[in-house]
Amino acid sequence: MIRNWFTHKTIALAGLVLASVMFIISMTGVGRSQDTDSLAEKTAYRVEKRLRILDKHIARALQTPPEDLMMPDRIPDDMVIYLFVNDSLMSWNNQFPILNDNISVRIPFERMMPANNGISSPLAGISEVPEYMNLGSKWYIVKAVNGESGNKVIAGLEIKNSLSYELGGNDNGTNSSLKIPPAFSVDPISETGGSAVEIHGRPIFKISYDPVRQNRFADHSALRWAALLMLVAAMMAYLAGERTFKAYFMVMPLLTALFVAAYIWALRMNGSTTLFSPRLFADKTFFSLGSLIIVNTYITLATTCGFLIRGRITRMLISDRGSARLKLGIFGAVLGLFIAVIGAYTHTTMTSVLDNSSISMHLYRAGSKAIYSILVYISYTGLLICLLLLMQMLRPVVYEFTGKHMNILARKPLAAFALFAAAYFSITSAAYGLKKEKDRAVVWANRLAVERDLGLELQLRSVEENISGDQLISYLSAMDNSSGMILNRITEYYLNRTKQAYNLGVMVFKAGDNTGESILYNIINNGEPIAEGSRFVFLSDTYGRNSYAGIFMYYVQGQGLNRMILQIEPYSNKEDTGYSRIMGRFRQPGNVNIPAYYSYAKYKGGRISSYKGNFPYPTVPDSFDIIADPEGDITVQRNAGDVHFIARISQDETIVISRPKRNILGYFTSFSYMFFIILLFTLSFPDKKKRSNPLQSNYFKTRINSILFISSFLLLAGMASVSIAFVYRRNSNNMNNLMSSKVSTVQGLIEDRTRHAKDWNELASPAFATVLKDVSNATKSDITLYTPGGKVFRSTSPEMFEKLILGSRIDQDAFYRIRNRNQRFYINRESIGGYKFWTLYAPLLNDKGDIIAIMSIPYTDRNYDFRSDALFHASMMFNLFIILLVSALLISRRIVNTLFTPLIEMGKKMSNADINTLEHIEYDGDDELSSLVNAYNRMVKELKESTVKLAQAERDKAWSQMARQVAHEIKNPLTPIKLQIQRLIMMKQNDNPKWEEKFDQVAAVVLEHIQILSDTANDFSTFAKLYTEEPVLMDLDKTLKEQLVIFDNKENIKFTYIGMEEAFVMAPKPQLIRVLVNLITNAVQAIEGMQNEMRENGEEPVEGNVLICLRNSSMDGYYDITVDDNGPGVKGENVEKLFTPNFTTKSSGTGLGLAISRNIIEKCDGEIRYQKSFGLGGASFIITIPKH
Repeated sequence: MIRNWFTHKTIALAGLVLASVMFIISMTGVGRSQDTDSLAEKTAYRVEKRLRILDKHIARALQTPPEDLMMPDRIPDDMVIYLFVNDSLMSWNNQFPILNDNISVRIPFERMMPANNGISSPLAGISEVPEYMNLGSKWYIVKAVNGESGNKVIAGLEIKNSLSYELGGNDNGTNSSLKIPPAFSVDPISETGGSAVEIHGRPIFKISYDPVRQNRFADHSALRWAALLMLVAAMMAYLAGERTFKAYFMVMPLLTALFVAAYIWALRMNGSTTLFSPRLFADKTFFSLGSLIIVNTYITLATTCGFLIRGRITRMLISDRGSARLKLGIFGAVLGLFIAVIGAYTHTTMTSVLDNSSISMHLYRAGSKAIYSILVYISYTGLLICLLLLMQMLRPVVYEFTGKHMNILARKPLAAFALFAAAYFSITSAAYGLKKEKDRAVVWANRLAVERDLGLELQLRSVEENISGDQLISYLSAMDNSSGMILNRITEYYLNRTKQAYNLGVMVFKAGDNTGESILYNIINNGEPIAEGSRFVFLSDTYGRNSYAGIFMYYVQGQGLNRMILQIEPYSNKEDTGYSRIMGRFRQPGNVNIPAYYSYAKYKGGRISSYKGNFPYPTVPDSFDIIADPEGDITVQRNAGDVHFIARISQDETIVISRPKRNILGYFTSFSYMFFIILLFTLSFPDKKKRSNPLQSNYFKTRINSILFISSFLLLAGMASVSIAFVYRRNSNNMNNLMSSKVSTVQGLIEDRTRHAKDWNELASPAFATVLKDVSNATKSDITLYTPGGKVFRSTSPEMFEKLILGSRIDQDAFYRIRNRNQRFYINRESIGGYKFWTLYAPLLNDKGDIIAIMSIPYTDRNYDFRSDALFHASMMFNLFIILLVSALLISRRIVNTLFTPLIEMGKKMSNADINTLEHIEYDGDDELSSLVNAYNRMVKELKESTVKLAQAERDKAWSQMARQVAHEIKNPLTPIKLQIQRLIMMKQNDNPKWEEKFDQVAAVVLEHIQILSDTANDFSTFAKLYTEEPVLMDLDKTLKEQLVIFDNKENIKFTYIGMEEAFVMAPKPQLIRVLVNLITNAVQAIEGMQNEMRENGEEPVEGNVLICLRNSSMDGYYDITVDDNGPGVKGENVEKLFTPNFTTKSSGTGLGLAISRNIIEKCDGEIRYQKSFGLGGASFIITIPKH
């Protein structure tokens, strides 16, 4: 106990020290958090180090043929090298996000640059002196190095990525190798404030402290939270060691104060991290998931504190037996109230998390938010364990009112609790998950019902006359390749706000150009004018894609009537095409963002009007149970393999949203994961039962079980690993096949229309732009075309290049594979702003086999999520692995137990039985153990026969010894009787006058020896009856008082009795009385012998004292009866012989008294022992006998 307390105290002290150190370190860092000077010096050193690496690559580039620069061994991702030969870019490694990289020509490609960006290349003015420059979405330190033979390298080291800053949220976008903390920003040298970073003594850029991005409560938050946790652990360890009310009332206020401070701290950190952001979770009570977890943790720890002192509480309640029942009843009611409140709180907040958060409670589908799902499960497992601890605290209450012992922390109740908790989590998450999904479907249906953008239509109506009368647009329509300039004019002057949510496109058809007739025909015949007489029409196709188009006519003298088509398409139309999904462009407010595994269909007038997804919707909605819901709710319908959410928008319009049914194995996987995790956690509660070391008591069985378990584990682990690896490889192959199929399809569709093209210039026409758009829509792909030299010239997502998110050059690896190694296609892993995706590249060939262009397609198809499928399979395999492993363990234990059953039974029967009660073992097997069992049964049979013979021989011998003993004991008194009577007869025959006097003396001797014969007969009679009398219920206190009455007539001996009432035992009453009388008689005889000896020596005899005590024994469930005297006691050499038959220290007697007494007491499952009396100084006999 002392050692355990010391251990807890040591842990508490260590936790307190660690918490203090962590807090001091975190506070020390705050003082230096705004020091930009030291950070600028460190950054300069790191930049110079990176520049030296860049210089090595520059030197290699200048000495290497241009084609070798395209080799797959790339330079670091934060570096860019452009190799120019005679001012023409010949090769590159990585690229700048710019459109015009031609340092000698000032002509950009069509619609690849906004009007306000200028037309000169930003690389044209770069010199040999390093400078900090903004190129597109990134900032670089750039410089130029001239080589021999007209070679020139323009290289850059990336310092900051503005796109990463915008998309990353908490990241400042700086190069990770520079190690600039998030609280600092990198700014041009012209900005005020901050500290300059100098390269070779020349300031390049500045580092500034950004108070907007710096949350002083979030600064060094990891260390402070760790310090808080260590402090809480220290307090809990202290309370676990002390377990007193004093410790409890010291820990609880501190714990409460800490968690109040933690909650306030979390409130100040609101939004600084995802855990404390309302975007992850928020409701009317809690502002973030972190605040909810703090409260849940406090409830769990507070309940644990009460549980730790439950023993003290119970002892306090039962200290007064008169009011204990009332106190326990009140205590039980309070605990019941706590259980109800915590249970209600758990369910309410759990459902709130499911309703108001973006967390998936299915771990195998949690994705990037899996850590938050795990935190939620841990938090609510703690709350359920609170209920477990509170129910365990009811144990004394249950015992008081029912008399039954309850142990919730036993193995079976803990397993049942784990089963209940896992079932609760699974059922609750499934039920509320469906409710949440239904609510989302209502929102989706309402948004899908709204096809037209009234705000946009009003804006178009207000500007269409101005566009129609714009003389500059009329002038530009007469020029070749003027679509980009016209679009810039319209975007900048008329529809500047529209471009944030819509993709604008312009096509110009001159007088006499009939290539646009089909487009005009489609617009005129399928479009619905937004207003009477308007030039703009609303278009909708069967795929659910909506758009607007405007037709404008411009008369140009000398040419005739030119036609300009303005196309306005929402980014949401392109959510499945690649770049729009990557950048999240379709997630504009009001747009519909339905996950890819959903399908939907819209029915109007009893016919399907539009649809999307993989579900084969019928052309008429007859197969769906469409019910008009006056409250606007949604109907859920399930069929063979799908779930349909049916919303009736109006009498004539219905929207059906569908998804595949979730596999029951998914729910089972989540359930089993939670069950095993919670079971392992709950089984960590200490088991107070004393268990023997299994390696000692079951040596061979334990080792066989261990070998079988390890073998099963290795086998199943190998099978699971192979299966998971196979699935991942299969999915990778399937994904590669899909990507290969897609790139081949798109390549074939485009090549069908470019067979007769001579070069890429023929693909730069407005007519081919329409062809490319049709292929893009049909294949749901963003298509970008590059010249054979790797320069972009056409894209269905030009905004990616306009906004300088992508560079104007093809990826160097793809260029090398297609141009230098002549691959038919190439699949490359790329990234934008930290988002990784696949890009498919393929050459476009004409009928002569010449490469006229290179196309690229970003692949982000989510119709089948291979990653989720692989993760689900891995989860299933791991789950199956655990189940099979546990099953194998149980089966192996059963088999081993079956094998060892005969041996165990043999051992039990041999250890629990004596030689007379050994039994045969029933075993029907015909194996190695059967011979052992047969040998054992044969031995038992022979032993029984030998025992019978031996017992008969021992009985004969015992009766013989008994007869000799009886004869001896009878002969001893008969001899003096015979001699005395013979002497008396002789005196009478001789008429001796002293005959009569001698007669009285002889009569006294004869009577004395007759009494000895009577005592001997009684002793042997008692010995013979020793095992024949049945035990009865006896009141020891009453029995002892009755026996003391017999000895009240003893003079000069004082008897003292200290007893207790209601001391009942089960014992053979006559025999136990004989024991008590024997011990008291021995005490009296010892005292009288001592007194007689003192008289003979002429001394005054001392008063005798005999003390008889009845008390509770130090052994639980036993009484002690002590008989002490102040006699001479027992000599040391005789103590071990006291209870031996035939041993006596008296001049007369059989020596059976104490031996018989010991046998009687042992028959009652008690014991009798001797020790010297500490109080009286004589002998002390102690009887320990079990209570009834």
